[in-house]
Amino acid sequence: HTSPSSRRRRTQKPATAAPAGGPRAKIAFSGGADDMGEPLVSGATMVSFAAVAKGSNDRTLLAWYAHGATVDLNGVRSAVSPQQMQRVEVGKHYNFTTAGQTWHVMATDAGTRGVLVVAVTAQNYPLRHAHGLLLEIGNAVSGGRGILEKASAPYATEGSLNAELRPKLTSSVTRYNDLKQVDQLHATLGKVESVKVVMQESIEMALQNCVALEAIDQKADELQSQAGMFKTRAKKLRKQMWWKKCKVQLLLTVLIIVILAVIIVPIVIMQQQASNASKN
Repeated sequence: HTSPSSRRRRTQKPATAAPAGGPRAKIAFSGGADDMGEPLVSGATMVSFAAVAKGSNDRTLLAWYAHGATVDLNGVRSAVSPQQMQRVEVGKHYNFTTAGQTWHVMATDAGTRGVLVVAVTAQNYPLRHAHGLLLEIGNAVSGGRGILEKASAPYATEGSLNAELRPKLTSSVTRYNDLKQVDQLHATLGKVESVKVVMQESIEMALQNCVALEAIDQKADELQSQAGMFKTRAKKLRKQMWWKKCKVQLLLTVLIIVILAVIIVPIVIMQQQASNASKN
C-alpha cells in the first residue's frame, strides 16, 4: 500500500469509453485525478481482477475474484464510486489506465436493476478481449436465475453474491488470462513459438551430429594414415627379413662347403699316397 501523499504524486490518464464500433467518450469524473483513490493491484497476470458492483448510487461490490494478484478493495470502491463515475451509459466499455494497469468498466442494464462489471488487465491487453470478458460476466449476471434481482435488492451487501458469481468470475478470468484460448492469432503465435523451439532443438542436434561426424572423419583419417605407415614398415621389415634369410642361407652353404672340403681333401690325399706307395 502507498501513502495518500505518494498517491497524489502519480498521474492518471483520462478515462475513456470504448463502445464496440463507436467513438470514445470521457467518463464524467468529479474533481481531478488527485481526488480519486488509486486502485492498488499488484500482480503480473494479463487479467488480474474482476468484480460485479451495484449500478445504483451506493456501488456496493457484490462479488469479485483476484487472479494471481493482491487487490486493494478500497481502491476498487473508490474507482467505481458515484463521486468518480457520475454517469455510466449502458453497453459502453469505459477504460482508464493507472499504475501501469488498465481498468475496464461496463454497465449491463438500465435503472436500479443495473450492475457494473469491472475488470483489471495488463496495460497491453487487447481491448477487444477485455470487452468480451465484460460481456461474458455481464451475461452471466443477467442470465442467472435471480442473480440480477439479488444484485438490485436493497438488502444486497458487499460480497453477498460471491457464492453465486465467483465460480463464473474464476472461469472467465482464467480463460481470458490465457490469450491463446480466446484469440486465434495468439494461439497461432504460440504454435509458431513451439515449432521454433522444436526447430532450434533439431538444429542443435544436427550441429552435435555434425561435430560427431567430423570427429569420426578425423579418426578415420588418422587410422588411414596409421595404416599407410604400418604398410610401409611391413614392406621394409619384409625386405630386411629376406636379406637376413639370404645371408643365413649363404653362410650355411659356405659352412657346408668347408666341412666337405675338410672331409674330402684328406681322403683324396691319403688315396694318392697309397697309390704312390704301391707303385714303388
